[in-house]
Amino acid sequence: TIEVKENPKLNGVVAAGADMLPQLLIEQAFASQYGKTLNFEAFGRALGGLNKWYEDKGIFGQVTDADMKGNVAELRMKEAKVAKVGLRFLNPETGEPCQGNTRPDVVMRNVTIKPGQVYNVRQAKSDIDVVHAMGLFDDVNVVPQPAEEPAAAPSSSSTSSASASPTVKQGDHPKVNLTLNVVERKTGGFSAGGGISAQQSSPDSTLPGFVGSCAYSQRNLFGLNQKLTASIEVGQSDGLFRINHSDPWVGGDQHRTSRTIYLQNMRQSGNAIHGKALDDDRGAGIAGAGAGINLGGDGDEALEGESSGSGILVRRLVGGVEYSRPLSTCLSGTAGVQYQRTRVVGENGNALGGDHYGNPIVFTTNKDYDEMLLGVLRSVYNGNASQLVVSMEQAIPVKQDLLNFNRLRVRAERTLKMARFARVVLSAKGGIIMGDLPPYEAFSIGGTNSVRGYGEGAIGTGRYYAVGSGELHFPLIRPLEGALFADYGTDMDSGPTVMGDPAGCRGKPGSGYGYGAGVRLDSPVGPLRLEYAWNDNRIGRFHFGIGYHG
Repeated sequence: TIEVKENPKLNGVVAAGADMLPQLLIEQAFASQYGKTLNFEAFGRALGGLNKWYEDKGIFGQVTDADMKGNVAELRMKEAKVAKVGLRFLNPETGEPCQGNTRPDVVMRNVTIKPGQVYNVRQAKSDIDVVHAMGLFDDVNVVPQPAEEPAAAPSSSSTSSASASPTVKQGDHPKVNLTLNVVERKTGGFSAGGGISAQQSSPDSTLPGFVGSCAYSQRNLFGLNQKLTASIEVGQSDGLFRINHSDPWVGGDQHRTSRTIYLQNMRQSGNAIHGKALDDDRGAGIAGAGAGINLGGDGDEALEGESSGSGILVRRLVGGVEYSRPLSTCLSGTAGVQYQRTRVVGENGNALGGDHYGNPIVFTTNKDYDEMLLGVLRSVYNGNASQLVVSMEQAIPVKQDLLNFNRLRVRAERTLKMARFARVVLSAKGGIIMGDLPPYEAFSIGGTNSVRGYGEGAIGTGRYYAVGSGELHFPLIRPLEGALFADYGTDMDSGPTVMGDPAGCRGKPGSGYGYGAGVRLDSPVGPLRLEYAWNDNRIGRFHFGIGYHG
């Protein structure tokens, strides 16, 4: 005799050990089977869906047992919990544990996985990325190992809890120990280099000048992940000495606030604003951030923004401190204070009272330099294909002879994919200055990172300005990329409001456009750009730049 019994009806599901698995998800997985005779195939698919949720979320967990108690299914889940998290420094040559230079608490404050949490592989990978981004390690990995649990002494309470169903026993939650293995890299040393820059050339030369640099940097000062850098850059006209100290996470505060303290003494050419207008355009001009070579043309003599006379140098002594912190996933904010003292000198080092046209160069009348104390605010938004930067500087006249002005700058960029490989990059930037305005602080328009086809500062010098650019990027022979571009810039008729009207004295138009084509090559220091552009006077020139346009 064969006795056939009908499977019980499924009226409900209870789960034990599901700390991470949402109860609503469990109800939804079995909702279609409630009130029906238990179908093992459908029941198994529902269990598989729960296990799939653990896998998709990266959680070490699974359904380990299912049992029917009357018309109710009792499920048991096991979710691995973290017992402890440790740090181990490894020798880069032998792979054996060694003594590290970095303080363990500086590393571990970046780890979000804590003892008692359910082990999540995705969270562990995110922690690995954050620790690696500190820039101190060549290799970072997490090794999970089963934790040894101490045997519990038998007692009446433990016996009764073990017999209760579906209560989870201590052993139903497996424990894992996590070990963060790191291999430290060399974090300090000297570096030196050299190159060419059009800003370093003499005013009447067609060739870019040479620049040399050397620096000492330590990226793990006192084992605290603090960075100290001292650098010197020397060229034929420009020069820079800078000391910079940065702490990427001040005191381990909950907002991840960083701090940067800097002091720099810099010397820059002021010829883009104060240089003499050329009397003829048959020579080669110099484009600002790279070698911009004017290839001839007529009728644009006074518009190139180059100097044919002695050079004018702007010397700045700058010191300040800035604090930054993330405001959201894509938004960060910076606030700081900066002191600046500026002198304008000739090539012989003597202070200048005016430019070639007799116009004043510094704003202060009773001394040969300007001083200012600035409050700085800056916010940066970085989206998937867009960026927005807004910055404001407010001068603080704590003394009567300090400059008093407000400067606001905005830059926006958007990247659009047009085809499988091609993309369009649209960018715009602008600014406004209200209050005291020495000419060297005005906005200079035209050049390699402004409106291409013009020399540096050749369009104008204004209290207000706006520049827009559109670029079409497309692949060429690897690793080269091609680009077509068009730029437009204007001083918004603000040139005459700048002290001495330096643009008007030199016959600059105040607005203009340029268009052209170029090639780009990615490098460790950023994209290398070689471009050829025509301006609206049909005069063409080459531009060489490092970094993105703008």
